[in-house]
Amino acid sequence: KKERNEKRERTEKRDRREKQPEVPEIAYSEELAKENDAAIFLSELLKNMKIDPTVEAAETEDGLRLNIISSTDGLLIGRRGETLDAIQYIVSLYMNKDRKENGYRRVSVDTEGYRRRREETLRRLARKNAAQVARTGRSIAMEPMNPYERRVLHSALQDFKGVTTHSEGEEPNRRVIITPDR
Repeated sequence: KKERNEKRERTEKRDRREKQPEVPEIAYSEELAKENDAAIFLSELLKNMKIDPTVEAAETEDGLRLNIISSTDGLLIGRRGETLDAIQYIVSLYMNKDRKENGYRRVSVDTEGYRRRREETLRRLARKNAAQVARTGRSIAMEPMNPYERRVLHSALQDFKGVTTHSEGEEPNRRVIITPDR
């Protein structure tokens, strides 16, 4: 009976630790995209790539979010999101060319729900590895990631009890290290 109670307590503790708020649904709008310079630029960029897109936009507290709807079936995502990252980088450069006057604005480009799925996968992986670090007391070095993905990991674990995170290395091999609290 005592073993059952201890096991149940460990399970409940793990479940509480792994609970994370869901990422809120983003309300994209084609109308907003038609009025937004970055969305118009993205649409023209894709047309020059011989892709016929519909671009949607949303303003969030994290900045501008752009969503591409097309029939390219993964072409825009590329290997592990590299093509989508490159498109996002180009749009960000365009959008922030006058940042000295207007300030920097973060932009995120998504298609086929890739970013949302990747964020959920990263959060799950972060919680799993953080639980292992808390249990064993040994640090874990994650795979190299781009700044956006590292930020997702850091924010996913900022309230996780018993661990801290930091980044090490130089781009493109910069990675998140999960360490036990001392």
